[in-house]
Amino acid sequence: MATSSVANILNYGAAGDGVTDDSLAFLKAWNATCNSVTDYSTLLVPSGHTFLVQPLTFNGPCKSPNLYFQVDGGIVAPQGPNEWKANENLMSFVEVDGLSLNGTATIDGRGKPWWDASCRDHPQLQGCFGRMPTMVMFLHCTRVRMQHLFLVNSPQAHILVWNSDSVEFHFLSINSPADSPNTDGIHIQASTNVSILQSVIKAGLHFNLFSLHNKSCDIIHSIGSLGKDGSVANVTNIKVHHVKFFGTSNGARIKTYQVGKGIVQHVEFRNLTFYDVQNPIIIDQHYCFDPKGCQDLPTAVHIDDVSYAGAVGTSASEVAMNLNCSKTVPCTNISFKEIQLKPSKSLKSVESSCNNAHGSTTGNVKPASCLHG
Repeated sequence: MATSSVANILNYGAAGDGVTDDSLAFLKAWNATCNSVTDYSTLLVPSGHTFLVQPLTFNGPCKSPNLYFQVDGGIVAPQGPNEWKANENLMSFVEVDGLSLNGTATIDGRGKPWWDASCRDHPQLQGCFGRMPTMVMFLHCTRVRMQHLFLVNSPQAHILVWNSDSVEFHFLSINSPADSPNTDGIHIQASTNVSILQSVIKAGLHFNLFSLHNKSCDIIHSIGSLGKDGSVANVTNIKVHHVKFFGTSNGARIKTYQVGKGIVQHVEFRNLTFYDVQNPIIIDQHYCFDPKGCQDLPTAVHIDDVSYAGAVGTSASEVAMNLNCSKTVPCTNISFKEIQLKPSKSLKSVESSCNNAHGSTTGNVKPASCLHG
């Protein structure tokens, strides 16, 4: 017979009034959960309460093969930089295997004071922040499933997956204002077998509903940025299916620094819908921060075998399909199939633009394909 245990944080001293620091209770309850030898071990954040926490790190490995972190009560971050005890992520799971993070409650990062002190938006502000905390991070974790939670107002990225494997996200709702800086919905780095299913993400200027498989990069609004500072990027086997983009700055985007090396290969964009999107389909191998643009260099991250099939909708920019590839390391094996992009009401027409992009076109593609054979 399977055995189970439950560690209710109220039994470990949590007040649950949204004012008292309940961090210690969370750590005690996690210690009990992680060290339980039962088949199913649960840390319970009970409903009817709101729990204020400082940055928390939940370390593994744990003894139970099936860990549950059940968030039925709300969790809130401290009120801005002056209240955080350290500029660290709010909830970090490290070297944890077999974790299910579930619930129906909201985790609120209270990000506005951080955004108001962002170096990106306030470069002249003394003591501004270049790096701001993430709300939930998975580091060196395996077999993770996160579902049915609401994450709002993160200081920076809402979720970070880093050096992890077999991570699934289901039915998440992520929300932050359109003008919030760098509030990625889900940022994935150096990870494998990550899936994002049936989730609604309104993070900064990004709003997607999508299914995503097998990726190791930032994919909420793009694959990239890759190759920064001459680093080697190797990103392969990406599938982006059944995604809806509403008023985003970018749709299906791949962006790389021209100083980088490596390859982006075997990427499949399929059944995409765009609603007034600025750049529905875009590859940029000249990504940089110079407003005048950057020139071609002898190196670049090679982009190969990227397919776009079944894309429809409206473009808010005249160039609906923009492939700006490197002269020295061109894009290869790009394919367009059955694409119908029309201008938004504010535009009369849309077009495609290709620089050093080679591939093939199948079926009815509008605007007309510009790929070189």
